[in-house]
Amino acid sequence: MAQAQRKNKEEAKNSRKTFLIIGAAVLLAAAIAIGFSGGSDSSTTTTPKVTVEGQVVAGEYQPVTVEGDVLSPLGDGNGDPMADPSMGKTAPTLNGYTFAGKPVTIAPGANGQPLMLVFLAHWCPHCNREVPRLIEWQKQGLIPEGLRVIGVTTASRNDQANWPPSDWIEEMKWPFEVFADSEMADAANAYGVDGFPFIAMVNAEGKIAGRHSGELELADLDAFVKRSLATSFTN
Repeated sequence: MAQAQRKNKEEAKNSRKTFLIIGAAVLLAAAIAIGFSGGSDSSTTTTPKVTVEGQVVAGEYQPVTVEGDVLSPLGDGNGDPMADPSMGKTAPTLNGYTFAGKPVTIAPGANGQPLMLVFLAHWCPHCNREVPRLIEWQKQGLIPEGLRVIGVTTASRNDQANWPPSDWIEEMKWPFEVFADSEMADAANAYGVDGFPFIAMVNAEGKIAGRHSGELELADLDAFVKRSLATSFTN
C-alpha cells in the first residue's frame, strides 16, 4: 500500500510538472493580468461565436468570464488544509458554456449550495483513472445531499490523447455537469489549478473549503469531500 501511495505521489508530481510546462505561458499571461488588476479579474478572453439565431457555437473551448479574486496556486499545500493559501477565501464566479454552447454559471454561495469543481485534462492518465472512481462514488450514493458537482475540462490539446474532450467525457460516461474551459484556461487559472486531476470544494457560503491535486482512492475521495464540507470559518 505504501509503495503504491509513493508511486501515485510521484506520478502526480510528474503530471503537475507536465501541466506547468504546458501552461507556463498561460499562467505568465494570467499573472501579468492579475498584476495590473490588483488580484481581481472580470474579463472574457474571447467573444462567443454565435449563429444568426443568437446561439453560441459548439466548440471544445468556450469563452469564460471570471468574477472575483483569482486564487493562488495550491502548491505545497496539497493534502494540508492549513497550508492552502486559499482556504476560507471567497471562490470566484465562472460564467461560461458547455461544449454544445449552453450557458453555465458557477456562482459560489448562490442559494446556499455547496460546490465541487473537478478540473480534468483529457490527456492526463491520472484523470483517466480518477473519473471511474468519481462515477463509482456517485453510483454508491456517497455524494452529500445538495452538492453540485461540475467537471471542468481544461488544458485541452488537439495533439494529445483522447482529443476531442467532448468525445472523451462522453465515452467516460461522466454523469455530472460539464463546463468547457477557454483555450487560455481561464477557469483553471482562477481556481489556482496546478496539477490534474484537481478538486476545489466550495462551501454553502461560497468559501474555499478544500483543494486537492492528484488522484484519490474512493475512500480518500469520500473522506476529503465530507471533511471539506464540514469545515467552518469564523470570518
